[in-house]
Amino acid sequence: MPFWRRYIFSVDHKVIGIQYALTALCFMFFGFELMLLMRWQLAYPGRALPLIGGMFGDESLLAPGGIMLPEFYNSLGAMHGTVMIFLGVVPLAVGAFANYLVPLQIGAPDMAFPRLNMASYWVYFLGGVVMLSSFFLPDGPARSGWTSYPPLSVLDIAHGQTFWLVGMFLIIVSSLLGSLNIIATIIQLRAPGLTYMRMPFLVWAQFVTSFLLLLAFPPLQAAAVMQLMDRLVGTSFFLPSGLVSGGLPVEVSGGGSALLYQHLFWFLAHPEVYVLILPAMGIVAEVIANNTRKPLWGYRQMVYATLFLGFMSFVVWAHHMFLTGMGTTISAFFQTTTMIISIPSIIILTSLIISLHGG
Repeated sequence: MPFWRRYIFSVDHKVIGIQYALTALCFMFFGFELMLLMRWQLAYPGRALPLIGGMFGDESLLAPGGIMLPEFYNSLGAMHGTVMIFLGVVPLAVGAFANYLVPLQIGAPDMAFPRLNMASYWVYFLGGVVMLSSFFLPDGPARSGWTSYPPLSVLDIAHGQTFWLVGMFLIIVSSLLGSLNIIATIIQLRAPGLTYMRMPFLVWAQFVTSFLLLLAFPPLQAAAVMQLMDRLVGTSFFLPSGLVSGGLPVEVSGGGSALLYQHLFWFLAHPEVYVLILPAMGIVAEVIANNTRKPLWGYRQMVYATLFLGFMSFVVWAHHMFLTGMGTTISAFFQTTTMIISIPSIIILTSLIISLHGG
């Protein structure tokens, strides 16, 4: 088998897992560098950026003479958050660890759909390249925050926001393909005798995480498409009537709701919190079980807590939106669910701590 087929366009789950890991680490390193630039600006405002300051000409719209403008600082903040979450931690926690370890832990020869697995990685890679290529635009990358709230993100005339939306769409497609593959693999390809309650806890964590991605990402994907249409086609899904920008009325049909976008975004972004933490809990559980040389204490309770945690993550999103004018009744509901969702996390952590006893 030629090199490019074995290591580049591979369908081997281990190779794809390593590809996810290396790519995600590279993206995370880039996001770290963006944070360093932001810290430099805070520490030495008005001074030219070190090392890369000479790359910006005197006519640059981002950093003329190497001195960072406020718009470029906003771009760094938006892209840092986006890169670290959507291009870094999630692909590393799910794409890398799930692809490499889940088939091995359940006795499967490979993922259920190897070619779909390869496609999910390359769509993710393409999405990241599209998003980061916006740094080469004259007006720079997106600068409306990692949440991309309208109407600011829609009214921004810079093309970087459009690149951000296209890249996000591709990243979501990748996540949907990957999560479907993981779910199908765990359900269909378990070794004979490996019942659900015999699966390693890491497999359970990735199983629930995949359902979170599958159910939570489509609303954000729809929001990205609608925001893209608001920017390019002239619709007003998220633009209300009576907007004024730069002292002039905005000529849109109106009737949209900026608050609708917040609901769609946070319906993903709160389950996203558990997309980040559940695989980590699964990894810690495997390390503890291996090094204590005994089964996890309260394994069934941990599994049920993980399932309940996944369910509850879909009914707490509006606690990110308490300042949007929600009524006291709905606010009280989300306050209650927010307190309830801490219980399964405590069960999992308590079980892990007790599993250390006598190890």
